[in-house]
Amino acid sequence: MKNLSADFRDAFRAHPAGVALITATVAGIPYGLTISSLASLSIEPVAVSFSLTKESGAAGAVLSASSFMIHMLGEDHSELADNFARPGAPRFTPEQGWSYLPTGEPHFDQAPVSMRAQIHSSISVGGSRLIAAEILQVIMGEPVQHLMYQNREYLKLPSLLDASAPRK
Repeated sequence: MKNLSADFRDAFRAHPAGVALITATVAGIPYGLTISSLASLSIEPVAVSFSLTKESGAAGAVLSASSFMIHMLGEDHSELADNFARPGAPRFTPEQGWSYLPTGEPHFDQAPVSMRAQIHSSISVGGSRLIAAEILQVIMGEPVQHLMYQNREYLKLPSLLDASAPRK
């Protein structure tokens, strides 16, 4: 018989989730990581939530940064998401399309939506940290279908952005 943790993992493996990158600059060094736990949290103040599974490396940089960027990825950005999920993979290369905001955060110019944020509050839960992040700025990019992740694979969904498509 499986244990509760394995059942929980299996349940969420089947639950599709949007994919985002979190990026920050600390002591002049850019850091970034891929997440699939981004959720809207509050409209007043405007806030989102996400979880981090450790407090070192890129996750630790985000926790210590005065502000950071959250990039919702488009369906053509699966390679970038993989790079920021694997240690030692190429990150922040010119070919990937990065720039820096005047406030210093790395910005992925091709993201359909980017948000500049700062930590509002956080709470430790087991080996993870739940972050409530207050949104300081929203940067809208080209409207494209967002990248989804389910059962360890990226999904391409039919476009929901075409206003002329018939609705059911």
